[in-house]
Amino acid sequence: MNRLLSLVLTCAILATVATGCAFKRVVLVPSEGALLRVGPDVKARVYNWTGTEWELSRNRVALPEGWFIGPPPPQVETPLILNK
Repeated sequence: MNRLLSLVLTCAILATVATGCAFKRVVLVPSEGALLRVGPDVKARVYNWTGTEWELSRNRVALPEGWFIGPPPPQVETPLILNK
């Protein structure tokens, strides 16, 4: 009986350790100016500038893998228009 309990406890500990090491978890901690790179198969709702305000899309759109995303500078409230 003691040996069986020892075996069950050992298996439970090994299963816990294996599960904890098998999965990687990423927690997003916002920081000013930090860029992120889009991974594979990302779909998200995005904001679009209408000329007067930011409008959230109703549907999710596919973001290309490898794109860099990040927050705008704190002082910018409207998008920059480069080609006038």
